[in-house]
Amino acid sequence: MFMTAWCLITLVIAALLLGSSFARVLEIGPMRRYGGPQWLELQHSLYPSYAAAAGIIEPAAIIAAAMLAVVLRDWRPALLVAIAGAVCLAIAFAFVSLPVTNRINARISRWTADALPPNWEIWRTRLEVSQVLRFILHLAGFALLVVATLVSPLSDE
Repeated sequence: MFMTAWCLITLVIAALLLGSSFARVLEIGPMRRYGGPQWLELQHSLYPSYAAAAGIIEPAAIIAAAMLAVVLRDWRPALLVAIAGAVCLAIAFAFVSLPVTNRINARISRWTADALPPNWEIWRTRLEVSQVLRFILHLAGFALLVVATLVSPLSDE
């Protein structure tokens, strides 16, 4: 029963993370239609909610995925796939979220609509690329965690 519960907990947390990064990717197209001041207003109003949620969910998903690998340690195929899923989530966090996305968002949070830097569109593009990279890694991580769950011996419990 514990293995089933942990698989479910891990998948739910990873799904919440994937959902938040997917939502950010879905916003890219519509937000590109706005000029600088409107885009900045949306960025200032939307980002704090995403940051607060992701600040909790992203590390929780990595920890849950790593713990899932420990739970599945006696079943090598499931273990290896769970490790791969955890690694995808960790790469998204350590190499995209923290050094790129968060730094760009911190910079943008200091901008005002009447004093946008002349290169604001370059920063917007960098932010969008980082959001797409995060989504791809979150999707891969989630898919691998699903596969790990499917190849685990849940039916043997």
